[in-house]
Amino acid sequence: MKPRTILLLALVLCMSAPVLAGGDDYTIKAPEGWKKQVGSSAPEHYIKNGVSLMLTIDTAPAEAKTPDAYVEFVKKQYAGILKNMKFDPARKVTINGVEARELTYTGETSGMKMKYDVVYVMKQTKVYTLTAGGLASMLDPLKAEYQAFFNSFKLKQGCAAALISQYEYSRDAVRPGLTGWVARRHQPGPGR
Repeated sequence: MKPRTILLLALVLCMSAPVLAGGDDYTIKAPEGWKKQVGSSAPEHYIKNGVSLMLTIDTAPAEAKTPDAYVEFVKKQYAGILKNMKFDPARKVTINGVEARELTYTGETSGMKMKYDVVYVMKQTKVYTLTAGGLASMLDPLKAEYQAFFNSFKLKQGCAAALISQYEYSRDAVRPGLTGWVARRHQPGPGR
């Protein structure tokens, strides 16, 4: 079968596949010993020693379409939720090849010192928020575990992106330097 026939069949199958949503567009692995919370509003929620690990998915508001702008938006939204709230400077991080921002903040509630370490991964208008939080004294000893949770997060490649990637690869293999549909017109074949 010719490569372009295979590509066309794959495209037809891709177009008939369901749209990815929720847990269908990412993978993440909870560290061993963390208990999954059934009935949580978060798609992924685990607890160990009073510390929570969560993944939530939101849509970025119009004024916060970049990772830095989203962090500033969150800081404004969270301001005052905890007493004596302090935000560390946001850090640029990379999670499985995707640029993200990590924000740590602390504060108090009912006389308890709380700490949260949060990573924001953006894909177009979607924001995947990875959170580790709880009593400050309990969170720090679990840093290696929650960082492993953060680093296990991976966006799945959608069907169309996979096809484009495969086309780019086969195009370059056929005739390097040609782009777009021009590459297909210059493929060696019968009568060409």
